Amino acid sequence: MKIFNCSNAEIKEQKLLIEALKIDINKKKIISFVGGGGKTSLIYELGNELSKLGKKVIVTTTTHMCMPKSNVVLTGKKDDIKKLLYSKNMITVGMLCDQKDKKFEENKLKNKQTVNCNEEEKLKKISGLTKEMATSLIELADFVLVEADGSKRLPLKVPAQHEPVILEGSNLVVGVCGIDAIGKSIDETCHRSNLVSKFLDTDEQHIINETDIAKILLSENGQKKDVKCDYRVVVNKIDTREEFEIAKNISHEFLKLGVNELILTTFREEAISK
Repeated sequence: MKIFNCSNAEIKEQKLLIEALKIDINKKKIISFVGGGGKTSLIYELGNELSKLGKKVIVTTTTHMCMPKSNVVLTGKKDDIKKLLYSKNMITVGMLCDQKDKKFEENKLKNKQTVNCNEEEKLKKISGLTKEMATSLIELADFVLVEADGSKRLPLKVPAQHEPVILEGSNLVVGVCGIDAIGKSIDETCHRSNLVSKFLDTDEQHIINETDIAKILLSENGQKKDVKCDYRVVVNKIDTREEFEIAKNISHEFLKLGVNELILTTFREEAISK
C-alpha cells in the first residue's frame, strides 16, 4: 500500500495510515469509517498496522460487512471475544446475517459492476452487535474499528436519513471515497444516486468532477453527516499518474472550502509515486 498526505496542496509520502490519520497509539480509540470506495480494506490495513505494534484491535460494523476467513467471533458473547483477543491482536466481531439478510445482500450485489468477490464470499456477510455491546467493545481492546456505512461497493455516496450509523463514543470518523468516481455519471458510479443528484442539484446523468467530490466529502449533509468528533478524509485508488493529478485538483477544492488536509491511498504496490 502507498499513502500520501496532502497538506496545503503539498504532497508527502507516508509509511503508515496511523501517521496519516494522526492517531495517538497510546490512547484507546473508536474509529468509524463512512462513505465508499474501500472502507473495509482501509479498516483492515489500519488494524494490521496497530496489531503489529502490539495493540489489541477489534473490527466490527454497525451495518453489514464482508466476513474475513479467520479470527471472527459471531456469538456476541464477551467471554468468547476475550478468549480470541487473548491469543490474537486483531479480531472481527459481529453476528452472522440470517437467511433473509443473505438473500437481501445477494440481490443487492446482482449488478456485476459492484461485485469484487466470488459467489461464496457474497453470502458471508456479518451484521453489527447491539449498540450497547458494540460500544462496550472498547473496554476489551485498545482500538475498535467500525464500518459504519454501506455503499454497495461503489466509490461515492450521499447518506440516507438513517445513515451513517456512527458508533457512540467514536473519537475519529474517516470519510472515504474512490477516485474512480471521477469522470462517470452519478447513476453509474454513486450509491443512492437520487440523493447524490439532489445534493448536487443536478440530474443523475451529471458527470462527477473534483468539485463534487470535495462538496460531498466535506458537507454535513454529505459524508460528514452526524460527525461529532475529529474527521479526516481518504481518497482511495490513486493508482495512476493521471489519478494522482486528479487527486491534486481535489486537494485544491478542499482548500477552497477551508480544509487543508487530505489523505491519498492506493493498494497497488506498483502504483505511480508522486
